[in-house]
Amino acid sequence: PFFGICLGLQCAVIEFARNVCGIKDANSSEFDVNAANPVIHIMESQRSITEKGGTMRLGTYPCLTGDGTLARRIYDSEIIIERHRHRYEVNNDYRRRLEEHGMRLSGLSPDGTLVEIIELKDHPFFIACQ
Repeated sequence: PFFGICLGLQCAVIEFARNVCGIKDANSSEFDVNAANPVIHIMESQRSITEKGGTMRLGTYPCLTGDGTLARRIYDSEIIIERHRHRYEVNNDYRRRLEEHGMRLSGLSPDGTLVEIIELKDHPFFIACQ
């Protein structure tokens, strides 16, 4: 089994992008600001902030779990509330490619713009959350 939390989700996405999707130089802009393929990048709302102290996406936020997902089965609810403390997210430019290779984006922000939970479709217990 795999259960990743915050950086665990982000590293899982990087590893999956590199070794399953074939994006050999996939990375996080937190680790390499000049990454050619930043599958994890800083949130839009955080980009202009130069003094980082106390400015993360912090607090409780709703998340919508997808039908038929492990997340839905575990939480037994379509809408969940989760705590957050981060400023990096899955880069939406890579969502389609990740999904085409078997990553399920099983929890999203209500507006669908932030990936909150990921799973692997063909794995019995691989789940990660922000």
